[in-house]
Amino acid sequence: MEPAGRRNPDSPVPRDEEDVRRLIRCLQSLVEGQSAIAELVACGPKAIPALRDFLLSGRIVSVPQPRIWAVEALAGLRAKEVLVEYLQAPTRSADAQLLFAEEAVRNTAARRLGAWRDDRTFAILLDLCRKRNLPGAVEALAEFQRAEAIPCLDRALEDSLCQTAAEEGFRKLGTKARGALLLSAVTPLPSAGEETPSSLCRRRSVLALLTELGVERPGWTELRPLLMERDPEILVRTAQLAAAVADPAGRSAVAARLVDVLAGVPWYIAKEAEWALLALAPESRPAIAAELRRRFSRPPRERAGDEVLRLLLRLEASLRNVS
Repeated sequence: MEPAGRRNPDSPVPRDEEDVRRLIRCLQSLVEGQSAIAELVACGPKAIPALRDFLLSGRIVSVPQPRIWAVEALAGLRAKEVLVEYLQAPTRSADAQLLFAEEAVRNTAARRLGAWRDDRTFAILLDLCRKRNLPGAVEALAEFQRAEAIPCLDRALEDSLCQTAAEEGFRKLGTKARGALLLSAVTPLPSAGEETPSSLCRRRSVLALLTELGVERPGWTELRPLLMERDPEILVRTAQLAAAVADPAGRSAVAARLVDVLAGVPWYIAKEAEWALLALAPESRPAIAAELRRRFSRPPRERAGDEVLRLLLRLEASLRNVS
C-alpha cells in the first residue's frame, strides 16, 4: 500500500501539478520527506515554482528538515536562482528558536550553491560572508581557492561555528595565504590592550595554520613581537615556528620565554610545548636547567605536586639521550 499523499514513482501516470503538490506535502513528513526529494527532481522544472514558494513563503518552523529537503530538491533541479533568491532574502522571523532552525536551512543552501563554480556565484558567496559569518557560505567560498576570499576567511576564524571551514579554506590556499596569516597573527583586535576573546582565538588558529604551512626566515622576523605575548598557546605556537626557522639567538629567546610560562600552558597543548622545547635544543638547554634548579629549591611538598617539574625532568632526560 502506498503512503498517504504519494504516488508510486514507477507509475505510468504522467506527473502533473497535483503530483508536485502531493510531494510538497510529503516533504513536511519526517517519515516520507527525504524520499520525496528524488521524486521532486524527477518531476523536472515544473516542480521548481512550488518548491520556491515552499522555501521563500512557506511557514518557518522549529524543525528545519522539511525546508532542508526542499533546498536539496532545488539543488537537484539546478535551480540556482531560487537558492540565490532565498539566501539574499531578509530574515522572516524574529523568534530565536526559529532563527536557529532556519540557520540550518541557509547553511545547506549556501553549501549547495557552491556547486556552481563561476564568478557570479563566487561574488554572491563573498557578499554573504562579508555581511555575516555563515558556516555553509564559508565552506562553499573556501572551495573556490581564491585569494580574494582571504579577508572573509580570516574574519570567520573568530567564529567558533565557522572556524573549521575557514581553516580548511586556508589549507586549500596554501602558501598563497602565508602573508595574510603572518599579518593576522600579529594583529590583536581592537588593540593589544583590549583584545577580544574572538580575536585571540583567531590568532591562535592562524599560528596553528602557520605551523602547518611553515614560514621562512623573513616571516619569523615578523613574528618576533609575539614573544611579548602573555597567552601560553600563542607562545607555544610561536616556539614551534621558531624551532624551524629562527637563528640561535631567536631560538634561545623563545625557549626562555616558553619555559617561563609553562605553568600556565593548557593541558591540551602541554605536550606540544614539550616537543617545541625539544626541537629548540640545544638553545633550550640553559632555560630548562635554570628552571629545574629553581623548582628543585622549593620544599619537598611543593615539588611532589609540581607538574611542570615533571615535564622538565622528562625534557632533561630526553635531551640527555639525544646528546
